[in-house]
Amino acid sequence: MLTAGNTLLIRTPPNNKEHLFIIIAVQDCAALLVNITTPKIGCDCSCCINVGEHPFLQHNSVVNYGDASIRPMSNIEACLKNNIIKRNSPVSIPLLKKIQHGAMISPDIPKKCRNFLCSVI
Repeated sequence: MLTAGNTLLIRTPPNNKEHLFIIIAVQDCAALLVNITTPKIGCDCSCCINVGEHPFLQHNSVVNYGDASIRPMSNIEACLKNNIIKRNSPVSIPLLKKIQHGAMISPDIPKKCRNFLCSVI
């Protein structure tokens, strides 16, 4: 069963590289996902994550709230079952709270995603 704080490795375009996605909220049959990325000039720095805060990270990173999405749990579970995506180590409770707080202050998160999170926490 997937819960807030679970992480997933999902391959993303253009280079099909695995990125770390974090489930930051679950409601009914849907999950709110955000991903971690390398910081770039002008990026949203609402939540910076340092090396050591999660074992997957090899350099300091940021949460990419602009690409946050709400996904059906059935879709995520089917992708896991078919090895399209993989589980990774869950985030700690303090890191989950930090990421959720960042979502609340991010100027980039889609409104429907912020509303989803607000209805859960």
